[in-house]
Amino acid sequence: MSEISQLLAGQAVAEDALDTFLLAAAAVQIVEDHLQRDVFALRRAAGYFREHAAGGVPEVLGTAATAVDTVTSLRPGARRAFQWRTAAAALRDAAALDVVSADAVGSAETRLTAATRLRGSLRSLDRDLTSAVLRMPSCFRSFDQEPADLVALAAGFRLRYPDRERPVVVLGVRTSGSYLAPLASGALRAAGYRDVHADTVRPGYRMRPSLRALLRGVAQRGGRVAVIDDPPETGQSIAEVADAVHRAGVPAEMITLLLPLFGDIAPGRLTRYDTVALPYRDWAVHARLETESVVRSLSSLIGRPVRAVDRVAGAGLSQGREHARAVFDVEFPDGETRRIAASGAGLGFFGRHALAVAGALPGRLPRIYGVQDGIVFRDWLPEHQRITVPQPDDAREMAGYVRARAAAMPAVSDRARELAGRQPVWEAASRVLQRNYGRAGVALRPILLDRAVRRLCAVRSPSVVDGATGLAHWFRGPAGLSKADADVRDFANTDLACYDPVYDLAGIDPGSADPEFAAALRREHPCDPERFLLYELVHLWDRERAGQAAPRAGARAVQRYLAEVLLPAVPPAQDGRLVALDLDGVLESDALGFAMATPTAVVALRALHVHGYRTVLVTGRSAGEVAERCTTYGLAGGVAEYGSVVFLDGTVHDLVPTAGKHALHAVRTALANRAEVVVDEDFEHVVRARRRRGGALPRDVVDQTLADVASQVRVIEGNGQTDFVAAGVDKGTALQLVAEKLGAPVALAIGDTASDLPMLSLATVGYAPANADQAVRASGFPVLRRGYALAVSQAVERLVGHRPGACDACRPPARSRRTRTLLTILDASNGGARGLPMAIARCLRAAGLRR
Repeated sequence: MSEISQLLAGQAVAEDALDTFLLAAAAVQIVEDHLQRDVFALRRAAGYFREHAAGGVPEVLGTAATAVDTVTSLRPGARRAFQWRTAAAALRDAAALDVVSADAVGSAETRLTAATRLRGSLRSLDRDLTSAVLRMPSCFRSFDQEPADLVALAAGFRLRYPDRERPVVVLGVRTSGSYLAPLASGALRAAGYRDVHADTVRPGYRMRPSLRALLRGVAQRGGRVAVIDDPPETGQSIAEVADAVHRAGVPAEMITLLLPLFGDIAPGRLTRYDTVALPYRDWAVHARLETESVVRSLSSLIGRPVRAVDRVAGAGLSQGREHARAVFDVEFPDGETRRIAASGAGLGFFGRHALAVAGALPGRLPRIYGVQDGIVFRDWLPEHQRITVPQPDDAREMAGYVRARAAAMPAVSDRARELAGRQPVWEAASRVLQRNYGRAGVALRPILLDRAVRRLCAVRSPSVVDGATGLAHWFRGPAGLSKADADVRDFANTDLACYDPVYDLAGIDPGSADPEFAAALRREHPCDPERFLLYELVHLWDRERAGQAAPRAGARAVQRYLAEVLLPAVPPAQDGRLVALDLDGVLESDALGFAMATPTAVVALRALHVHGYRTVLVTGRSAGEVAERCTTYGLAGGVAEYGSVVFLDGTVHDLVPTAGKHALHAVRTALANRAEVVVDEDFEHVVRARRRRGGALPRDVVDQTLADVASQVRVIEGNGQTDFVAAGVDKGTALQLVAEKLGAPVALAIGDTASDLPMLSLATVGYAPANADQAVRASGFPVLRRGYALAVSQAVERLVGHRPGACDACRPPARSRRTRTLLTILDASNGGARGLPMAIARCLRAAGLRR
């Protein structure tokens, strides 16, 4: 806040009306957010419980939050803040009129005086307000809205409601509404409307009594309330605000939505209100990307007229909610032709961030020519140079970019620590780990996990991170690697604020399929494994919410972390009896949204290694997944895809007979032709399929698929999928082959489903965990008292004579408190749902909340 006020005075001196407006609007936004802050995280908790349909708990918490708002608004500090906000809003509105109207006659001297007074009166505000951090507006940072777009929306409103004597309130949905509403209001004033007010509301928060009174008064005088926000996706936020206006006493027919759109049609939930829309094709940014405009802008930026500009058809097209972009072949005055990308960068000082980043990282980014009217011009990186599979040497250059950026763009402090409730990276990591505690995670996250994860993500040397370092953002050219989009993701509308360069390192290839490349990144930029893993999981979660889920990548990331901290310098046994373990429901769980072993399971593997046993995985999972786990954990081998394939000594052995291969090919072909079915391409030796919306295949689809091959294929109903396996292939037959090749008997086996029975029969001792299905329970094999990884630990204890990790030989190395904390959180699902109470107690103890 103090920095915003300093900049505001400076821009007023420079007579820059646009930046004066943006900074004044930012100052008002900060104060309004502060006055409506979630003091005791009651609204966050209500949101968590609402996500999980927790009865009337959200309503109770919401009522409590409103009561807290009422009390805090009466504090002297709150009254002083509101007075300061009122003065800043007056400056904001005056500057807004200057921005949208060529005929405005605002006084630069008056603006300077107001800005100076605001800066001087900061001393009257509470310290936590003056140090508050700005929430970036999507409209002028991540999207390409311009003042001209607000003028166009105001023009549409004027055509529908031409009576300029009736009052109008333009109500912005914060955050972007803090900028959009004053500009739309200014455009209406410039058009001759005499009584126009601009204000903002945050969805779900109590509306100020003075604002409710204003709205009712406007309605009584026959006026209108216009509600404005970013282009809506679902329309939920703007609908909530419009509904709140209606509840405040404004008839629905007196409410108009001012909607910039990324398409042509507003979301259906907004149709109950009158709407003035601005389709994306009519946004002003597109005129700035026309050839004539590009010629003028580039000529101005380089100081000489360019000779020719030709737009490249089909190149650089933007997709979805992102900056507009176009690509041009440009002939420069010296006769050289270069291909240049012109794309939105943000408005005013928000857009100049692109220049700051380019200036800090010379030689590592595409050449930049400058920013003009919110458009940045830089060399285009051709698609054929984009990296899809990294080379070993790439790790050095990529990590070098991360180091160089951190050194060139240091931050005074880690501001992300202060952004609780605004989804910084540490909060997103907490959201991911919350899954491990089932429904209890909803309550644990705000009171426990957030605190623990924020401590784990603490950074000593904060810097302004990139945020978009994935492989798709790297290009290999003749002069080496170039990094694209270096100024787009940080401070973006997608949140995920972070000031830790390790976040950029982990984002290059999170959960990499190449273990050597992942290790090389860590060597080039050493960091603790906890932050690296948490940031990998956040990047993968971010891709998941964008529809690019990569569960195997998440599994690899956790596997490598557990192997690093629990299995260092433990060579696997080269001989000795075998221990056969199923994966799903035994060694691993999917509590985090992907299959992963818990620390308890890996400590059991360590005990087996140390005490001379060789572990073999026997599972229905794919051969690739088994190979990854065997390599990471140093296991003797594995049986995959229900016995259809064996992995030994780095080699895959196919056990499916020829007739079975033909039958499975017919099954795969038949299912691939069904639009409602998804066939998992990771499985090559069986066919794994699920409905497109999730779940096992319907019985009629299975019967139709097996019509001609029923005798050659058996069906296994899995958890959310249907597997088709060649007849005559099972886990026992494959395990027998492994035992013969390794020259050792199977001393112990653990399995939880009917498909594990042949494996259990082969072992000297076969156990079922407490979570085993009815077929295993009825088979006569002993059922352990515990389930999942705890069952593995219990069985290994019986085998080696003591609890895994209890003796000097198999005890994991000493660990730091941060390592113990993360291991405890990751271990929450070691006993399934029945083990959660004890897991919660362990988490409380690890976080230091219990002595």
